[in-house]
Amino acid sequence: MTDSSSAARVYKRIVPQPVRAVAGSRVPPKVRRKVKGGLVRTLNRREARLHRRALRLVRKGDFASASERRTRTPDGRVGHVHQGLTVDLARRLDHDLVTSALDAADIPWFAVPALDDRRICLAVEQQDKGQVRRVLRALLEEHTGYVVSASPVNNDTRTVPGSHLKAWKNYGRSKAIRITWLRTEPTENLWVGEDQGIEIEFWTVNTDLPNERLVGPRPNRVQRVVSRDAVGIEIGFDRLSGYCDIDGDMDPSVTVEQFDIARLEEISFPVDAVLLWQHPGAWGEELLRASLRSLHQYAPWVDVVHVVAQAPAPEWLRGDDGRLAVVSGGRHGADGYLHLLPDLAEHFLLFRPGALLGRPTRPFDYFTPNGTTRPRRGLWTAEESFAPWTVHAYSATGRAVTQSFAPGPQPFTCSGLGRLAEGEAVVEPPPDGQVEPRLTGTHPVDGLAHHFAYAHGLADPSGETTAVVHAALPGLALQLERLLVRRDLQQLQFFGLGSDEALSRGGSQAVIGFLHRYFPVASPFEHGNPEDPETYT
Repeated sequence: MTDSSSAARVYKRIVPQPVRAVAGSRVPPKVRRKVKGGLVRTLNRREARLHRRALRLVRKGDFASASERRTRTPDGRVGHVHQGLTVDLARRLDHDLVTSALDAADIPWFAVPALDDRRICLAVEQQDKGQVRRVLRALLEEHTGYVVSASPVNNDTRTVPGSHLKAWKNYGRSKAIRITWLRTEPTENLWVGEDQGIEIEFWTVNTDLPNERLVGPRPNRVQRVVSRDAVGIEIGFDRLSGYCDIDGDMDPSVTVEQFDIARLEEISFPVDAVLLWQHPGAWGEELLRASLRSLHQYAPWVDVVHVVAQAPAPEWLRGDDGRLAVVSGGRHGADGYLHLLPDLAEHFLLFRPGALLGRPTRPFDYFTPNGTTRPRRGLWTAEESFAPWTVHAYSATGRAVTQSFAPGPQPFTCSGLGRLAEGEAVVEPPPDGQVEPRLTGTHPVDGLAHHFAYAHGLADPSGETTAVVHAALPGLALQLERLLVRRDLQQLQFFGLGSDEALSRGGSQAVIGFLHRYFPVASPFEHGNPEDPETYT
């Protein structure tokens, strides 16, 4: 309920300072305490009445974002379970919950292109701050979530449900707050929400000029001042966050016309994905399934997924919406000729067996807006410097090789591979990393193609970390558990699932179990295959 400090602020606001000075010297302390106690009770009754009113408004709303059931997070907080949960879906559910509550209370709002595009940011006027707190507290009572101060940063209420008044103790000083819901899927292996949420900024009205303006409390990607009567327009989520699906089925958000501009890092061209399928059997299918799920979960912006099948494609693999293309008859070593695939976009990501995405990505992580690729660097060692591919790369470009390239998903362009093929560059037969007893170095095609592109100004190598794990690694269980708990690496690459050592020591089965837990949500390309790993066909 209302604390004594709130009552004291109200007391100072309604009682003039001279009167307070006289009362302090002439009115007995017992009487003053009685007056302040009565004020606290009055404020409590008023707050309770306004809260009930806000709760009725929220309960009348049609919240399609409600969860199927509630559960407990590993740290004891309340979480919400959703079938088929993805990071992108969670972001949109959060947005719909907050905006529906604001609309129910007739509070005007508009989306702001925040500096951190992991989160969607909304703006409301400072004069509506009290009403915003009431309706959001009612919302968080109906749909349990959490609130913290985003500016200035204060996370000491992150474990207090937002329906409790003490969760709002920093609200009065906050220029921006963050509302979060913790969401998971039925197996409760994937949790989403801690680093997302909806941020709400409180914009002040400036009346110094004839046309009133709204002034933001902190910088954003465009500008901090907009006209108060600016025209509102619809805006796609992909314009607010680079992590969103450009063709999402959810309704767009609303912003002012000044904010509907492209981000500096926005990628406007389509990006496809190419997956190589070459290992029939249980562990080979699990690698393919995991790659598809990692794309579905962490790269919703990918346009079409092309599966180049060097073996008969699994029966469960098919797509109904035109986003999956299965190309049969692929041969070993076809990596350098992918530009000949029919209908492949100019820009694409290549996933060899075992290559996975480990956390949300943006197109900008792999390409620049002008189309240049951003291949991932690997560890440059003396052994790498003497690898055969470096000789061929030097012969093709006339420039010495000074960097290696990491396994895992890598970006390519059809034009770059086409130019390389025209030069008749020699490509060493690539090793099969899934049957080798030890980790392999830079893939010959990656090394040659990326060095060629770099030498011709078509690539700008980056240094994002990639976790490389061999299934026969001693202490594998501990490494897998760390990856599962942290979930902080953008790229993963597993080798050796078909090696004799991994199969005999149980390493392959351990990796498969890890993949089931890391990627529990089925992709749209799996049919007749529920999310429960025990029911795989």
